Amino acid sequence: MLAYMLLVGVPVLALLGILEAGRSLAAPPALSGDWKLEFDDAACGNRPNLRQPALSVSQSGMDALLTLNDGRNGGRGTVFEATIASNQLRSNNLNAAVTGKRPDRVLKGTLAIDGCPPLTFHATRLAPKADK
Repeated sequence: MLAYMLLVGVPVLALLGILEAGRSLAAPPALSGDWKLEFDDAACGNRPNLRQPALSVSQSGMDALLTLNDGRNGGRGTVFEATIASNQLRSNNLNAAVTGKRPDRVLKGTLAIDGCPPLTFHATRLAPKADK
């Protein structure tokens, strides 16, 4: 009986403790995909020359890789790293709040590119392309 308590009871109690400790954890919002970016102002002359979808997000947990579709780097676009904390997407170039629920999430914030002061933008996620 003692062996059973040690081999079964203790691991079950440990598992219950782990589940209880993780109860308050929340996953970051899912942002992966292509986003249509629209600027609210044009504070730096003309609006940046971005092809739509202007922003692609690749996410792994709280880390994200953002690709700005600006035609640079041989057409691959400008890539920068970002982090997702709570409902904020942040990088050196971009600071945005995430609002709404999936699939109707919206990004609203600022983007600094081409030496311009940060431009205010809002972005909506595009529907995924259907597989053929």
